[in-house]
Amino acid sequence: MAPILGFVPLHIPWILGIPVLANKASFESWYNGRSNGTQGFSDGIMGVPAGALYLGILVLLAILGGVLSMGLISRWGLVFPRWVPWLAGHRVPPWFPLTPTVLGSGLMVAYSLALPIQLPRAIADASPDDPFTLTGALIGLPILLAWTVALPAAGWSYYRRTRRASLATD
Repeated sequence: MAPILGFVPLHIPWILGIPVLANKASFESWYNGRSNGTQGFSDGIMGVPAGALYLGILVLLAILGGVLSMGLISRWGLVFPRWVPWLAGHRVPPWFPLTPTVLGSGLMVAYSLALPIQLPRAIADASPDDPFTLTGALIGLPILLAWTVALPAAGWSYYRRTRRASLATD
């Protein structure tokens, strides 16, 4: 739930164009597709400001990651729920949730290991031209680190539970 409870609330104001914990002028320029990776999309994408679309995709991915993480510790992570067509009531193959868990855990661990190098550099290079302030990043950092520990732990627990179940049925 860390991605949903920690990441999403911080990003909702940004999706709406509200520069909470952001530098107002540079945020508005970035949000409207005129700087820092969004340039070239000043008219937006499909009528949506470039920054809002980017942040919206990030939020949807965080929600998906949070829901899938909950599946690692919930009953519906072991047996498909009744609302899933054609699969309802069938056992979830262990590789199905473990593949994104291993990939996501690997990416988060690699990112977290780079933080001791990247964070001091980001602090030293911070400027008012950056759309987002360090305060926003530092608020999200403990949440990221908590999820970096919790996701592999939940994945390991799921692996152990499903391995015991598959050994018992063999």
